[in-house]
Amino acid sequence: MRTVQELNSLALRTRRMWNEDGYSPIDIFAIVNGWKDKKITLVQYPLSPRISGMCTKESRDIIICLNSMTSIGRQRFTLAHELYHVLYEENIKRVICSMSMNNDKSESEREADRFASYLLMPYDALLEYEYDKSKWNLERVIEAEQFFQVSHQAMLHRLVCDNLLSASAAEEYKTIKVSTEAARLGYGKGLYFPTDKTKQYFTTGEYIRKVEKMAEQDLISNGKKEELLLDAYRADIVYNFDEGETNLND
Repeated sequence: MRTVQELNSLALRTRRMWNEDGYSPIDIFAIVNGWKDKKITLVQYPLSPRISGMCTKESRDIIICLNSMTSIGRQRFTLAHELYHVLYEENIKRVICSMSMNNDKSESEREADRFASYLLMPYDALLEYEYDKSKWNLERVIEAEQFFQVSHQAMLHRLVCDNLLSASAAEEYKTIKVSTEAARLGYGKGLYFPTDKTKQYFTTGEYIRKVEKMAEQDLISNGKKEELLLDAYRADIVYNFDEGETNLND
């Protein structure tokens, strides 16, 4: 069992592997998709509403599946959570993770949650953003979650854990329509909504690179390449159109 301090240190070590500092927000999707030292494939797929994501690891090959019906902020957190399982837990074959952020989860799941929170919002980074407990009102909470690009629930949970916000205030802030409040503060609403319908079935990362490389080396036919890409929901590559474009004749 790892302590909170150990999990924060592990998160900072992970950021250093990516040449990221311990204070700035990170684009975790872009980082993981481009992380060629690890053979990670990301799949966005509409899973059961009870499941946030899952991961499998076979030798050096890793597949992380994210529930594309959850908000973008939640998917970023889930990706960070799944990274803990596949990078820092031993003998992992497959893990299915629930939507709950309560304390009834297993120790492994609680550690993965804490790691994810520290990876996206390192301890010192959050304190530097705002160390004065009295200033954590709803507006400041939304500003911070927009800065670190995390879900409203993840931000509230973290602030309560770090004793920067009372549990009663967090419960009150959970009841508001956060996307509307964010818009009123001048932010977009995208963080609080699911993946666009055109990308709710979507694969990125190592799988795509492997298919392309096998085709370049004539290890598979063009027809097989297209079949494999379509299996990965990448019709945009097969038919050479932009993501979200539906008219293939344009």
